[in-house]
Amino acid sequence: MITLVTGGVKSGKTAYAIQLCGQYQFKTYVATAEAFDDAMQNKIDLHKAERDASWTTIEEPVSLHSVFDNAEKQDVILIDCITMWLNNLIYKQLNTEKHIEHFMERLKSCKKPVVIVTNETGLGVMPANPEGCKFADELGKLNTRLAAVSDSVIFMISSIPLFIKGGKK
Repeated sequence: MITLVTGGVKSGKTAYAIQLCGQYQFKTYVATAEAFDDAMQNKIDLHKAERDASWTTIEEPVSLHSVFDNAEKQDVILIDCITMWLNNLIYKQLNTEKHIEHFMERLKSCKKPVVIVTNETGLGVMPANPEGCKFADELGKLNTRLAAVSDSVIFMISSIPLFIKGGKK
């Protein structure tokens, strides 16, 4: 079971994803963000505060496929977030398509529930620079691929879930 939680910045995506995982005993939170500055560190600290001691945290900014290696020991895996992961791949000038393909293969073969958080960057003003436009395009393509393989897609608006695919109507 793959659940994709998407929406704009500060729309309640992570809080809702954590809530979705609340029914499970052995929960893994996969953090993809790296603290490049104080603002990102503050955001990371806030996300840590949202989770209680029942969570195991894995910090994996690049090799996201590796989080499935020990999936049999977990009841659910929450990946937060795809947006930062893609940013890391592009920033580090890695083979983005290779990493995405490897991740998608492992995701589709995972037997445990996976909840994935991502952003809809195309909801606002498009970036004025070519790099920003390329990032928005690449994230849009990746989100489309993730939505296609997901059993459920939830769009968050002001911390209210809108069920796009599967789940509640």
